[in-house]
Amino acid sequence: MNSSGDVPAPHTLRDYALLADGERGALVGPRGDLVWMCAPAWDSEAVFAALIGGPGWYTVAPAEPFVHGGYYEQGGLIWRSRWITTGGIVECREALALPGDPHRLTVLRRVMAVDGDARVGVRLHPAAGFGRRPLNEPHRDEEGRWTGRAGELHLRFTGAPGAGPADPDHPGLGAELRLAAGTHHDLVLEISDLPLPAPEPADRLWRATESGWAARVPDLRGALGVRDARHAYAVLSGMTGPGGGTVAAATTSLPERAEQGRNYDYRYVWIRDQAYIGQSAAATGPYELLDGSVRFVTERLIEHGPGLAPAYLRCDGRAGARPAHPRPARLPGRLRRRRQPGQPPVPAGRVR
Repeated sequence: MNSSGDVPAPHTLRDYALLADGERGALVGPRGDLVWMCAPAWDSEAVFAALIGGPGWYTVAPAEPFVHGGYYEQGGLIWRSRWITTGGIVECREALALPGDPHRLTVLRRVMAVDGDARVGVRLHPAAGFGRRPLNEPHRDEEGRWTGRAGELHLRFTGAPGAGPADPDHPGLGAELRLAAGTHHDLVLEISDLPLPAPEPADRLWRATESGWAARVPDLRGALGVRDARHAYAVLSGMTGPGGGTVAAATTSLPERAEQGRNYDYRYVWIRDQAYIGQSAAATGPYELLDGSVRFVTERLIEHGPGLAPAYLRCDGRAGARPAHPRPARLPGRLRRRRQPGQPPVPAGRVR
C-alpha cells in the first residue's frame, strides 16, 4: 500500500510495464511512475532516468493509499494501471501514441474514476541528458497547455492547467486531479527534438493508437496460447523500427550481478537476436517481422561485409554505426537488492 509521492521507489524489474511505438520505449511502474524513457530515439540519452538512480520521472497515481495492479489490453502495448484505494477504484490507460515519429513522442495517459470519486496526484520531472538538463522555464499558454525545454528537447504538457512547481530540488510540475465517479481525464505529454506542431485532441490520438495496434498485431489463431503469442508479437512490433531492426530491450545499465562489472546497454539491435526473430516470424507468420529482419541484416552485410558488428545502435539502420565506446552517465545505477548497489551506468558500452 502506498500513495503518490515525489521520488519513485524502486521495484523489481518484472513489475514495470513496457510502452513502445517502434522509435523508443518507456517503463511504467506499479505506482504509476514512468521512470525510464529515452528521447527522441531508443539510443538517445534518457529524459526519465529514475530507474537507474538518476533524475527524471513522470508519476500519475492516486493521492490516497492504494494497492496496485494492472494489465495489458489485448493485441497491443496499451497498459492499464489499476489501483484499489480507500475510496474506490482508479485506472490509468497508458500508451505511446501511434504511429511513431522519429523526432516526436507522445505519452498518452487517461485517468479514469472507475468506482467512486478520485483524487490523483501528477508529478512531471523531465531531465534530459540522463538528468543533466532539467525542465527549464515552463510556460502556460492561454489554453492551459504547458511548454518548456529540457536541453535541446521541446516539451508540451496538456491536461493540467492548474499545475505548478512541485519540488524545488527537482524542477518540474505538480498537480492534483479530482474526478467524479465514472468520468475520465486525459494527460498528453509531447517531447521532440524539433519544434512541436499544433496539438491534436487526445481522443484523436487514442483512436489512431488503437487503430495502429489493431493493424500491427495479427490474430495468430493457429498458435498455441493465442493471447500470449499476440502479446509477444506486440512487444516485438513495438521494439522494431521502420528499418526492420529490433532492439534487445528498452533499458540500459541494469547489472546482471552487483559489483561484478557486467553492466550492459541493451538498446542495441543484435544481429544474433535479429536472426532468431526472423526465424520465429517465419514459423508463425505473418511475415512483416521476418521481412524487416532480413532487410536490416542484409543492409548491414552490404554496408560492412566481413566487418559486420555484433550489434548496432539504430533499429532503423540510420547511419549504420557500430556501437559507441562506453560513456559513463555518472548515476548510481539500479539497486538490485537491499545492501547491494548496482554498477554505475555505462550507456553505449562496447559490444564484443
